[in-house]
Amino acid sequence: MVLASSTTSILCMLLPLLMLFHQGLQISDRGSDAHHLLRTLDCRTIALEILVKLPYPQVSGLNNSDDKANLRNSTLRRVNLDEFLKSQEEFDSQDTTDIKSKLQKLKCCIPAAASDSVLPGVYNKDLDDFKKKLRFYVIHLKDLQPVSVSRPPQPTSSSDNFRPMTVEC
Repeated sequence: MVLASSTTSILCMLLPLLMLFHQGLQISDRGSDAHHLLRTLDCRTIALEILVKLPYPQVSGLNNSDDKANLRNSTLRRVNLDEFLKSQEEFDSQDTTDIKSKLQKLKCCIPAAASDSVLPGVYNKDLDDFKKKLRFYVIHLKDLQPVSVSRPPQPTSSSDNFRPMTVEC
């Protein structure tokens, strides 16, 4: 009887110690990686926010069937997104449509493929063409799922090198 109760009391003390030790390891692991914070991007919402910023075309929109096929093609999503970012810089350098940051966030939602560098993306002639094609492209991003991304901690507004939030994918 005495042996059973002493063993039980030792086990009762070892269990909380083991739990504390285990939590201490978890905290130290997080502490070493504290410079990255996780957050979730709602990719569908980002796509909808872009769509709202784009004017609804008065005419039928895209008439070129090759452009439509290219913009619907899921394997060309990242290539097309990169082309939209380049075109946005070229046609709307002042970001009057206020979609540049949203396009950059979409890069976290659409993974790059190994063969992306050799694939041709969409070609945009001018700002109106860019907006029509981007509208068509974003409409077809129906299957985007939320993704977890890490971002560096943001400096306080009083620091000299304050920049808007940057997202690391």
